[in-house]
Amino acid sequence: MALETDYQMNIKFYSFFNVAEQFFLAVYTVEFLAKFYVDPVKYWKIGFNVFDFIVLSLSFIQRFLHQKYKRSMYWLHVVQPLRILKTISFIDGLQVLSTALVSTLKSVFYVLFLLFLLMMVFALIGYYFYGRQDEGDQKNWGNLRSAFFTLFSLVTLDGWTDLQAETDKLGFISSRIFIIGFILLGCFLFFNLFIGVVIINIRETTKEFNKGVQAERETILIQKKQAILQRQESHITNLMEKQKTSQFESFSEMVEKFKQTLRHDDYVLMDDLSSSLSFIDIYLASLDEQDNTLYKLQQLYFETAYVLGNLLEVDRYQERAEKKDVDENP
Repeated sequence: MALETDYQMNIKFYSFFNVAEQFFLAVYTVEFLAKFYVDPVKYWKIGFNVFDFIVLSLSFIQRFLHQKYKRSMYWLHVVQPLRILKTISFIDGLQVLSTALVSTLKSVFYVLFLLFLLMMVFALIGYYFYGRQDEGDQKNWGNLRSAFFTLFSLVTLDGWTDLQAETDKLGFISSRIFIIGFILLGCFLFFNLFIGVVIINIRETTKEFNKGVQAERETILIQKKQAILQRQESHITNLMEKQKTSQFESFSEMVEKFKQTLRHDDYVLMDDLSSSLSFIDIYLASLDEQDNTLYKLQQLYFETAYVLGNLLEVDRYQERAEKKDVDENP
């Protein structure tokens, strides 16, 4: 489409451009038929698919429209550049930004409406102060239309210094406060407000998109686990059937054969009590309590042994004392 804008190249490669147009139109048609065949109901719930269908329909109308009607419906040529926007439906990041921009239209409309009211007030003030017929600035403030255009140039900061210089030449000293005040309100306040609204909507849309991606990943993981369970159940069923035919001498041999069928990246999903996280947590807590109990018992044993040792020393001391008394007084 970019090369067709060159008149000489368009004449020279007209056949090639025509074939390329038919080829891409065929590709887009096959894409639409494939998506519609997979899920006819869900297809219309996605805004990008609806946009693709509208562009494709207008492309067919423009392609097969009779030659005498093409001149009166020249606006259909605008449909071809719109097909470039199909790139958005292929990239997730662009879809997030596009969705956020569409969702901000309502908030942006309110911001623009407030800006319009502000411009209306300043346009009337500028007309009454600086648009006088005798010695006013008729070019910039002579009527409401020119005043709106002047204020729009101030919002975009396009040549406001030249406008201020022209107003100063006419002797309007107060125009500096008027123009700078409108720039502060219209440009800095409302422009930043507009950016803030867009950023907030983009952030919220991004969060919703990340939640959807996370949910999709969890669904895929659950499906993988179910597939692993089904495969393992089928292996066990086959092994049990083979066990019935006395192919294996013992159950342990059958289990070893089952282990050989597992791959190194297979998950082994356990449903028994010993593999439960809550059970493991309780079991570890019980082991800690058992260790504390053993430690307290050891301390109690040490204290008991110390007391018994002291009693034994006392008894020996008494025996020695009694024996000494007997020896001294026979």
